Amino acid sequence: MGRALRAPRPPLPRFAVAWFPAFEDLESIESYRRRHDPQATTIAAHLTLVFPFPTALTALQVETHVRKVASGWPPIAVTFRPVRGVGNEFVMLMATRGAAAVMQFHDTLYTRSIRPHLRKDIPYEPHITIARQPEPERYEAALAEAEAEFHGEFSSVLREVTLLSWRADGKIERLNTLPLDSR
Repeated sequence: MGRALRAPRPPLPRFAVAWFPAFEDLESIESYRRRHDPQATTIAAHLTLVFPFPTALTALQVETHVRKVASGWPPIAVTFRPVRGVGNEFVMLMATRGAAAVMQFHDTLYTRSIRPHLRKDIPYEPHITIARQPEPERYEAALAEAEAEFHGEFSSVLREVTLLSWRADGKIERLNTLPLDSR
């Protein structure tokens, strides 16, 4: 007698934490992203603090952890300036001012129940991905365009983070916005 086949388990929910900056000239970044980043229609320009991870934790459990960390963290003044190509596929705006504080905040978010999801094989560098072009010629063109277009600085203050959910259909949902310590 054969064993009865079980229905496959649904995928675990995936969560992430990001900051959506309110730069003065954010539209120039979004316009560039619409031309070069396939994620531009799925999610606005953002700084990822906790990368998408599958978990059996509930949204409330993840939110409780993020809220606790964020509420004890002061706002962070950040500036993104240099454009950098990474891995012959990605074009990013790299954080300069505030980068060390963002890295510490990132590391603190990856504690307790989220610790197992930290990728130790990739060093964290605060950035905003503005293009993804896996074809070498398109990547080189996107990088050259970004270097010509983005000369100034993009500055803001990270005062809140957003808990995101990645649905099985690929849609990204903003679950809750959590403030940093505003004392």
